Amino acid sequence: MGTSSKAKRVKAFWFILPAAICMLFVHFIPILWGAYISLLDLDVYTLADWTSAPFVRLGNYIKLFSGKFPVGQRFLRSVYNVFIYGLVTIPVGYVIGLLVALLLNREFIGRTFVRGLILLPYITPDSVAYNVWRFIFQARIGLVNKILLKIGLIQEPIIWLVGKRALSAVIIASIWKGWPFACLILLAGLQGIPAELYEAAKIDGASAWQQFKMVTLPMLAPVSKTLLLLNVIWNFHAYNQFYILLGGSVGEAHVPSTFIMQEAFTNLHYGLGSAMSVVLVLIVILLISILLAKRRAGYES
Repeated sequence: MGTSSKAKRVKAFWFILPAAICMLFVHFIPILWGAYISLLDLDVYTLADWTSAPFVRLGNYIKLFSGKFPVGQRFLRSVYNVFIYGLVTIPVGYVIGLLVALLLNREFIGRTFVRGLILLPYITPDSVAYNVWRFIFQARIGLVNKILLKIGLIQEPIIWLVGKRALSAVIIASIWKGWPFACLILLAGLQGIPAELYEAAKIDGASAWQQFKMVTLPMLAPVSKTLLLLNVIWNFHAYNQFYILLGGSVGEAHVPSTFIMQEAFTNLHYGLGSAMSVVLVLIVILLISILLAKRRAGYES
């Protein structure tokens, strides 16, 4: 029995070895390499002979977290922007997705067709969806300004894609693009709730709101926590929506991914770009660890 078990472990090792090697070269080595570069003053002038690039230790990190340096101010602003972006898009997308999922969980004619139809925003390529939204938010010919002017809410066209309103424009477009995924996941969760629980609640005299509060939401908790986990990871790596909607000059709406791209590959400050990438990874790891700890605590209780 012991020999058979050992043979199975050896066989399992050989099966996972190719994947482990791929992970090593695709993920772990680049991560370690990026962490090392973040300790160097590596730029376009020292790239040709990177081995002689000045070793600045934590100098790049000090620049990022010090308000004395412009790059630090802009990086901290980008982190703030991505937190605001997530704090709005995640709950709003969840609420919209849940409301639509509750409707689609009912029996009605054409339900299958409607379920497929709501996925259109999500399956539309980013380049198409956000370019359409870029046109919608245009100051002179955009649909948003035309509607607001027509109903009298504004007296002159608003510039949405530049300045302080740019982040709001990206948030609106991202909610439209992302809520169908939340709806799909929550709908799957709703269909997994046993009908007997609702029947028992009705027998006990629970109202529709009480059934939703005491049955639906608790039963959706595991699915909701997984959805939250995915959204946190995706939002902190948001790039396409900002770059496509706002163009190359993101300006005040920079998030870490776009700012890293600008510093590393436009301004050619590779050391700073690597330092920002390391900080972003650590922030995501910290948030995910907190969420997983709370999820584990919820299961144990």
